Amino acid sequence: MIGKSVEIQKRGNFLTLPPVGAYVAEIKNVRVVEADKEKGQKYDTLEMMVEITEGEYAGRYTEVYNDQKERFGKASYRGTFRLYCPNNDSEEWVDRKFANNIWCVQESNPGYEWDRHEEKLKGKKVGISVRRKLYTYNNEDRETTEIGQFETVADVKAGKCRPMKDRDQREKKDAADNDEQNFTDVSKGIEVPWG
Repeated sequence: MIGKSVEIQKRGNFLTLPPVGAYVAEIKNVRVVEADKEKGQKYDTLEMMVEITEGEYAGRYTEVYNDQKERFGKASYRGTFRLYCPNNDSEEWVDRKFANNIWCVQESNPGYEWDRHEEKLKGKKVGISVRRKLYTYNNEDRETTEIGQFETVADVKAGKCRPMKDRDQREKKDAADNDEQNFTDVSKGIEVPWG
């Protein structure tokens, strides 16, 4: 008999998220998360689970989710795109960002018009622009990618999408610049298994 008993599990390289770029995708699931007024949140959030449907990275968010689930018994779906929902007191930038992203969905789905029923977004095609995200976790600078905004499917296919600026959430190394904010681990997204 060989040595001690160890838990047998999958090892090797983890699947990587899609790199910076633009992709044709589909909105697979949608939900609205209400603002927690006690925590000072001003806006409800529209959360959309998105999956790439064409090209080399088709199905990648689902593959990464399933790989994490198999390795660790739990996983966070990393193809989630969140938008603040406009309300009667919302700032202009919230309205503008929401309107532009929903316009991309309308333009990518002839005959579809936004009617404020979020569940009708499920199954719609859309282009996505993936950007680099820089963050600090356990005092270590790291990077990943995330969906930064929607694009039209036509613009993605025509190669008309400009790369987005990185989202930099790293903690400042200089104590004078440190504003004592806590940054959230990017791996802690919503856990919603495919149904």
